[in-house]
Amino acid sequence: MRKRFAFLLTALAVMTTAKAALSDNGKNDDDTPQRIVSFVKEEFPVEWYARQAELWRAVTEREPKNEEAWMALYQATRYAIKFTDEHEDYSPLADIWKAMRKAVPDSYADYRLTYCHAQFVGFHDGEPEAQPEGMERTMRNMVKAIRMRPDEVDAYPEYVACLMKTGEKELMDDILKRWYASGTFSASLLNYAYNEMISLPDDALIFTNGDVDTYSKLILQGGKGLFAGVKVVCAPMLWSTHYREAVCRELGIPDCGAPTGATHDEYDAWQERAVLYIISQTGRPAYFGAGAKRQPSFADKLYSEGLVSRYSDRRYDNLAAKRRNYESRYLTDYLYETFVPETYEASAYRLNLNYIPCLKSLLDWYKEEGDKERYRELYGMMMTILRRTENVTWEKRQSYYDEINR
Repeated sequence: MRKRFAFLLTALAVMTTAKAALSDNGKNDDDTPQRIVSFVKEEFPVEWYARQAELWRAVTEREPKNEEAWMALYQATRYAIKFTDEHEDYSPLADIWKAMRKAVPDSYADYRLTYCHAQFVGFHDGEPEAQPEGMERTMRNMVKAIRMRPDEVDAYPEYVACLMKTGEKELMDDILKRWYASGTFSASLLNYAYNEMISLPDDALIFTNGDVDTYSKLILQGGKGLFAGVKVVCAPMLWSTHYREAVCRELGIPDCGAPTGATHDEYDAWQERAVLYIISQTGRPAYFGAGAKRQPSFADKLYSEGLVSRYSDRRYDNLAAKRRNYESRYLTDYLYETFVPETYEASAYRLNLNYIPCLKSLLDWYKEEGDKERYRELYGMMMTILRRTENVTWEKRQSYYDEINR
């Protein structure tokens, strides 16, 4: 299951690095190592990552005490593997991790990379970190790293992922406030998350599927102080004993138990059981975002209310809820124009495409009811979203165009 777990956490434990005084990504001399940022923000060809790995390795050989170089080497190598290896075999990262630990032991880079290594690769049985006490030490050291560099903006995704597991709410809220105040998180993604959260009851559960839809909601809560009563649960992270126990403890329910099975399908089935267990044990209204990678077995009990779907054992008029959300709750000006740079180009515009399938039934309803003004308004919004989404293939954009006009 290790590869499965690494895959599920790829988006959550994103590691970004390197504050060295270097040029912007890929825009200067090919022999100058470049700053490595999360592919969620900006994505480059695999050849670029492979080249950066070579350049950063040369820096570590010249300057073995350079912590930033070790972190950049690890990250560039990870991305080169991610975009070339179908099975995402991250075992080559082990040599980098071991060399780094010898060069800069008990450092910020050591604590941070060891935590990340636990997520992407894992430890061999003979290594001290593989023992329960070793894993606990790894978590504690990552919290030390967070306290050592609380303003390390590029590390905030890792910081929050770790603190979600440790359940240290005060420290996590501090980091979330810093993240929001830094202005580095996408305003578009925050707007999208706001439109999801504003449609939920105060005591709702919302299950997320990765970094984009998890962090944006947590920043609204911890960074802005909004939607405090809603519990955000990242479903793929439930495999983590630390995270699962923290979630169940906060919700006041017994732990649902560790994952079972060795295949992807068996893990998916366990995750669904864990989600349904949390819903049944809490009795709280439960919602799911539109970003799931697959349809769950209980898809027939999910009713779209716009950008989120509600879990319900009985049928109800979800179109009325969808209409209410779109007409009186959603903030949509950002879909037409923004006045701040987009910091997550690789994901923000693509996420906005969810408005099209999520609101298509409402568009059809306006047409059937003869509400020409609302129809033109919603149709125009969908077409604007499509025009502004340039970082997807022409075929994909055409499929959305066909859906709008079907």
